Amino acid sequence: MMQLNNLDSELAHELGDFPEDDLDVVFTPKECRTLQPSMPEDGVELDSHVRDCVQTYLRDWLIVNRKNQGNSDTCNLKNKGSRKDFHKRLQKQTFESETLDSGEASFQTGPRHVPTLHEDTSRTAPASCDFDLRSLQPDPRLENLLRHVSAEEFERQNEEARRTNRHAELLALYPSVDEEDAVEIRPVPDRPKEHLGNRILVKLQSLKFDIEIEPLFACIALYDIKERKKISENFHCDLNPDSLRGFLRSHTPSIDPSTQARSAVFSVTYPSSDIYLVIKIEKVLQQGEIGDCAEPYMVLKESEAGKTKEKIEKLKAQAESFCQRLGKYRMPFAWIPISLTNFFNVSTLEREIPETEGLNGRSTSDKKATLLQARRLSERSLSSEDNYPSSNFKTISLTLSTFFKQEGDRLSDEDLFKFLADFKRSSSLQRRIKTLPGTLKLEISPAPENLGYCLTPELLPVKPFPENRSRPHKEILEFPIREVYVPHTIYRRNSCCCSAVVHTQHA
Repeated sequence: MMQLNNLDSELAHELGDFPEDDLDVVFTPKECRTLQPSMPEDGVELDSHVRDCVQTYLRDWLIVNRKNQGNSDTCNLKNKGSRKDFHKRLQKQTFESETLDSGEASFQTGPRHVPTLHEDTSRTAPASCDFDLRSLQPDPRLENLLRHVSAEEFERQNEEARRTNRHAELLALYPSVDEEDAVEIRPVPDRPKEHLGNRILVKLQSLKFDIEIEPLFACIALYDIKERKKISENFHCDLNPDSLRGFLRSHTPSIDPSTQARSAVFSVTYPSSDIYLVIKIEKVLQQGEIGDCAEPYMVLKESEAGKTKEKIEKLKAQAESFCQRLGKYRMPFAWIPISLTNFFNVSTLEREIPETEGLNGRSTSDKKATLLQARRLSERSLSSEDNYPSSNFKTISLTLSTFFKQEGDRLSDEDLFKFLADFKRSSSLQRRIKTLPGTLKLEISPAPENLGYCLTPELLPVKPFPENRSRPHKEILEFPIREVYVPHTIYRRNSCCCSAVVHTQHA
């Protein structure tokens, strides 16, 4: 309105012809999940336009409420009740044709007096002389029929006449339009917030092989074999005892608390029966082939004495030497998949997108339908009833006693997707691939809404964050397989490399 005062009067009337008291502008602080908002690192110089963009994640919400938007007849109908019982409150209407045909006095309840016929002439066709003209009521007189009236006054009189005895809900009995076919849908939007899909909490408890000669590390991620995509970043976990962790002391002068996490929170926007939790075991880089490095774990046991014990001590000395020289680098060792079919309510959250990959070769209508279905599914994942795994999903403890040996010539994601597809179709994969004996204990459960002592993917503490805990939880960034129709509300660094103390994690 301040800007309109400086404009031309005609242009101002065209642009600002609305009541000033219709809008209610309120500034509301943004809700922040973390103790402090995510911002660029201190000391980083930003361009002025980039700095303004970053500030949008911190500014208060500008909420515009329209005071008179709920005064329409449609809104009044919704406030009174459903359309189902509305017809019971309508007044019964009687027309002249019904009165003439029936001839009964019970139907003569209309607003006008309707003439009746004499009994002696009721059997013959009525003529003008058959009516008793004196008994008829005269028509209302047309006042000011020949008086000149201006167009504005005539329009005002017509407006008053149209509102006289007018039904408030003229189209109330018309069936409501389906939401999918509605031309205009104007729901009141909720305040944008950070998107969180179906969240599961994975806790790694222990990792142990038959022989302990070197530090081993667990790396966890989610994979969708149908879409052939990795749908989460990696979560690295150190489960080594202090005796083996000491091999890397020269590379870890200090330890950040975030590297001590042994539990991760994964988010899945589009649950399905094709999602697998893949646990990869890594070791410090050493000389030789991957298969040769895994051979001692297949033939030696800690409980054996004699020459076996001497071999174990020799291997441990070699591993310590490699850790001192190459402790910053890792190499693949073994892996094991876990199907998450039973951990999601897949029956109600089935895929609604056709199984064909991509949108190539489809018509324009098919593309629009596919995008619309993706939008509905992403919106439905934000609802309260689907925000978490199914209600019958309880905490499950697993003990894995066999690992697949990592093949040196099959390290790509394409090889992994092929293995997972074969693993899902048949259980004979374990007989065709060499395995390693070992024990991994973990626990999978629904992630609580307020998980204390948790870190975001940017390592920011999430409320509530008590200080008396030693090992935090870590939220793992999701890579959705399709679009998520939620605006970005937080600043997130996706191109940085966070170098941890014990491992290297790429964000």
